[in-house]
Amino acid sequence: MKKLIIVALLLVGVGAVAFTLYNNKTEMNEAATLAMKSSEYISVTVEKVEEKTVNRNFQSNGIFEPSQELKLMSETSGAIVKIQKRKGDYVKRGDLIVQIDDRLIRSEYTIAKLNRDQAEKDLKRFENLAATDAITKKQLEENEKAFKIADAQLGALKKRLDDTQVTAPISGFINEDYYELGTLVSPGMALVDIINKNPLKLSVNVTESEISKVKKGDEIAVRVNAMSNQDFTGKVHFISDKADASFKYEVELIMNSKNQDQIKPGMFGTAQFMFSQEEQVLKINRKSISGSLKDPGVYLIKDGLATYQPVKINPLDDGTVEVLDGLKSGDEVIASGLINVKEGTKVKVQ
Repeated sequence: MKKLIIVALLLVGVGAVAFTLYNNKTEMNEAATLAMKSSEYISVTVEKVEEKTVNRNFQSNGIFEPSQELKLMSETSGAIVKIQKRKGDYVKRGDLIVQIDDRLIRSEYTIAKLNRDQAEKDLKRFENLAATDAITKKQLEENEKAFKIADAQLGALKKRLDDTQVTAPISGFINEDYYELGTLVSPGMALVDIINKNPLKLSVNVTESEISKVKKGDEIAVRVNAMSNQDFTGKVHFISDKADASFKYEVELIMNSKNQDQIKPGMFGTAQFMFSQEEQVLKINRKSISGSLKDPGVYLIKDGLATYQPVKINPLDDGTVEVLDGLKSGDEVIASGLINVKEGTKVKVQ
């Protein structure tokens, strides 16, 4: 009997839940239908496409870089026995930085040089004998081979001996060193970082519409963010032929100001491309663009309906875009409410 009562109660509960869900669904459908009936259109605002003056001058930020920068590695093994240059020192190409213990290699080199000199004497003697047919051709060839082997061994040891003298491959300042007297080094171990900031470079990125205005050799005003009260200049040295992933092109300036010694690699700079060019162009607000800058479009209103219109644009620095194709002066585009607008949507201008 108890079981029947429990089953009956469960059935009643399930029925009540089902009835409540059905009523909720019915109410939601009725609300949605009512909303659709009451929202026959979407309220929007419009913006008129107008001709406005645009200044073609532009700026681009970048970081100052040295003309050369390298990490000098050891090419041999041994303990450092002499230090000639330290962090902060200026070195010319070929200057000795550190001396690595070369006693063992120098001994091997001396032996190899004696063997090579003896092989050279033997070869000359055998060449004289060969001229009188006193020896066979094979004997001469064996002595030529012995001399070549001895000469190659001497050359290899000469290279190893030279590697014990770590010299600067470029001129510049030692920005960091990684050794002390007695440090045991091995091939591939970093010894110093050398930077050459003469000349100093500033690399910036510009858009495809800007790159066409820049030419090699142009003198460009440069502002150093850390030295706002000083004026600098740089000359365009390099312009990349291919855009990067952000569709921008690299422009490299070589700094040529007398007071540029104060500028340090790693500082931020701004290249000011001043061309004094003013043009009349069609402009609209960036917010009126639907889609991405790569595939842009706008919505016009025709007979109360939103109509999608693809356009070609050029982004400007003031939050607007230049319309290159797809619109004409006087056209009105939807400026707000775009989140709910699609092709054929009924709209009403507020």
